[in-house]
Formats: sequence, C-alpha cells, structure tokens
Amino acid sequence: MDQAFSAAGLRYLAPEIALLLVAALSMFVHLFFRKRGQRLAGYATLAGFALTAVILALTRTSRGEIFSGSLTVDPFSLYFKWIFLVSGALAVFLSFRFFNIEKSEPGEIYYLLPLTLIGMMASASSVDLISSYVAFELFAIPSYVLAGIFKKERRSAEAGIKYFFLGTLSSGIMLLGMALVFGLSGETRYAAIAQSLAGANSPIALTGMILFFVGLFFKAAFVPFHMWAPDVYEGAPTPLVVFLSTAPKAAVFAILIRLMVTVFGRFEVQWSLVFQVLALLTMFWGNIAALIQKNIKRLMAYSSIAHAGYIAIGLAAWGEPARAAVLFYLAVYVVMNAAAFGMILLRRKNGTFGEEVEDMRGLAGTSPLAAACLLVLLLSLTGIPPTAGFMGKYFLFAAAIEKKMYILAAAGALNSVISLFYYFRIGRAMFMEEPSPGPAASYRRPAGVETFLALAALVLLLWGILPALLADAAAASVLAK
Repeated sequence: MDQAFSAAGLRYLAPEIALLLVAALSMFVHLFFRKRGQRLAGYATLAGFALTAVILALTRTSRGEIFSGSLTVDPFSLYFKWIFLVSGALAVFLSFRFFNIEKSEPGEIYYLLPLTLIGMMASASSVDLISSYVAFELFAIPSYVLAGIFKKERRSAEAGIKYFFLGTLSSGIMLLGMALVFGLSGETRYAAIAQSLAGANSPIALTGMILFFVGLFFKAAFVPFHMWAPDVYEGAPTPLVVFLSTAPKAAVFAILIRLMVTVFGRFEVQWSLVFQVLALLTMFWGNIAALIQKNIKRLMAYSSIAHAGYIAIGLAAWGEPARAAVLFYLAVYVVMNAAAFGMILLRRKNGTFGEEVEDMRGLAGTSPLAAACLLVLLLSLTGIPPTAGFMGKYFLFAAAIEKKMYILAAAGALNSVISLFYYFRIGRAMFMEEPSPGPAASYRRPAGVETFLALAALVLLLWGILPALLADAAAASVLAK
C-alpha cells in the first residue's frame, strides 16, 4: 500500500482519531486523578465531543474509496456520524445528574463511549466486509459492557449478560452470511461483490443476504429478534439507555442501507418483501405490548421496537422519497427517544429514580415547563402535528403510498393511533392526576434535565413546523444507487 496515499486518507478519519484521543485522555484523567477523577473524566469526554463536533463540521468527503477500498467518507456517512456524536454527548450530559443521585459513578463509561462511537463511525463509512465486521464488533463489544456497568446490581448484570449472549449470536449469524457472500464472490469490497453476484447462484446469494441481514436485525430490535430490548433497557443505567437505544440502532440502519444499495440491489424485490413483513410484525407487537407496561423503561423499549417498524416501512418502499424519509426519521427518533428516557431523571424515588408511570403523577403542578416539554415529546412520538414525529411518519407513509403499499401505510397509521393510548397514560398522570401521597416520589428541579427536555421539545417543534431544516440535509445525504 502506498504510504503517502494512506497518510492522505487519515485526514478523512479526523473525527475518529479525535475520539481515540478523547478516550485516552478520559482514561488518563480517571486513573490518575483520585479525587473526583470519574467526574473530571466525564467533563473531559464532553469537552472532547465538542471538539470532535468542530472537526466533523470541517471534515470533507473523500473523492472515492480510501485505504484500498475499505472505507469511504461521503455525505451519507457524515450524516450518521453526527447522529452518533449527538447520542454520545447526550448520554454523557445526562450521566452527571444520574450519578449524582446514584452515588456511584463508574468512570469507565467515559472512555468506553468514545471507543463505541469510533466503531459506529467506521461502520457508516465501511464499504468492505472485513472493515464492516471489525467496525461492528468495535461498537458492539463496549455496548455489552456499558449495559452491565453496575456489576453488583442484579438488573444491570442481567442486562449485560443477555445483551452479550444474544449480541454474540447475532454476530455469528451475520458472519455466516458474510462467509457465504465471500464464498460466492471471492471479494470483500462491496462494489466488487455486487458485480460478482450479478451472475452468481441466486438461492445461495439470497441465503447469504438473509443471514447477513438477520444478524443486523437483532441490533435493530425487529420482531422476532427483539427479545433482548425490554430487559436490557430496563436493567441498564438510564443515561446509557439513552445511548444504547439510539446510536447502535442508527449504526445498524447505516450498514443495512449501504448493503441494500451497493451489494444486494439485484434482490430488491425479495428484501422489500422481508421488510414489509418485518414492519407489520414489529409495529403491531411493539405497540400492543407497550399497552400493558407500567414501567416507563419497558414501555419505551417496546415503543422503540415499534419505531423500528416505522423505519422498516421506508426500507420496504425503497424509492428516492423513502431513502430521504428514513434518514429524516432516524434523526428525529434519536431526539425523541433520548428525551423519552431522559424524563425518568426528573423524579426521585427511595434514593433512586422513579421509573413507573405513576411516578409522573402531578408533574404539571411541580414543574409546568418540564410537563409542557414532555407533552410535545408525547405528541411527536404519537405522530401528531405540528411535531417532527408527525412529519417523519408522513414522509414514510407517503413513500409507501407512492409504491402502492397501501396496507403498509394504513397499518402504520393504525399503529400510531394505538400508541396514543399508552403515551398519553403518561400525559394523564402528569396533567390529570394528583401526586402520590407521601415521600414515595419527589421532585427537585433538575435544571440540566429540564434544559435538555426544553431543547428537545424546541427541536421537535422546529423540525415539525419547518421540516426543510432537516429534510434538505437528509435528502443531500441519501446514498445514491
């Protein structure tokens, strides 16, 4: 490999290099500053994320593939890198409030998060089987550790173990699909594989594609590969759930979309049918299961499963509008889901946080601002105007109608109505019920969380009223066929 060419390619990976330095700095601070080393490591990580954002804004797209065709930096990958970075920054910011109450702050999370982001960013840029698998594992393995970071707490340990075993299973299935694809084509680069598959044995190629996709479906929490999500989201620390429920899922969709466009384009009819079935199963199961949940974390876990089903509508209706709609909805989903799990940090209960729906009772009386912001969030999650959630679903359903997938669009609309019932159980508790008697759930104005919720509500309203602010960026980042 030409060394000058490799050195030139490093400038396109400046965000990843910056995150590696952030992880090293955070680790150094955590290990060598005995007093408040964990919190100082968190501040260092948050400052490093801000610097990485500046570097990412200055990063330009590569003219083609770099590092012998293993990576590329295009508008598509840059769009997802912003999503990952924002998710990581939100998790760190909310961690400060969480660990102030929990009185136990594992500093390891502040350098595991940057390392996880490096893998996600590499996965969005990967155009080679080997680099894709390495990047996938680079963000998957730290995710298992983050889920079970409270080793002595039963729920957290259980979450980490379940996430690890099922994640390892998904990696093995995906690797088997990769092996079949490589065996047929003899190539690892996506573009070369696509050319080889044009004349390959269709049943074997289709089997390889399905196995490859199934491994990714676990991480996306599509039904019936969703069984890990409610337990992991309930057991993991809340700020880390903000990250684990958004960024890894976005990374999986980035890999899926690139595979659909560059490798398995000849099988569009087949994978469109797969995504139609997945969308129906995932939407209905996620929304129906959420109806009976009393724990907010489990409720939002099933809600996130349902939202994966909405995104699958766009993957099934894979035209130009659908590609832009998926990118639009992914960005909106990150904001909505982060705020939804962030609401748990508003209420304290028995030395920790109130995670039950009833713990939100009377919130409008103690904090009208937080309640109003959460109302905007609930409207957006349901898909009611004038919020970004409404516009996102509108774009997805319109793309399905354009492809004459009327049943899929109608099912999406019906599921939005179903979701109204469980989202507004939280709304009813906040606005129409009196606080629980006694000191079971208390409220002490967490300014940082309230500020975050206010900004999230503002963004959701802004993208809902002026959707072009995000839609134009999504359209410009679409991965062309």
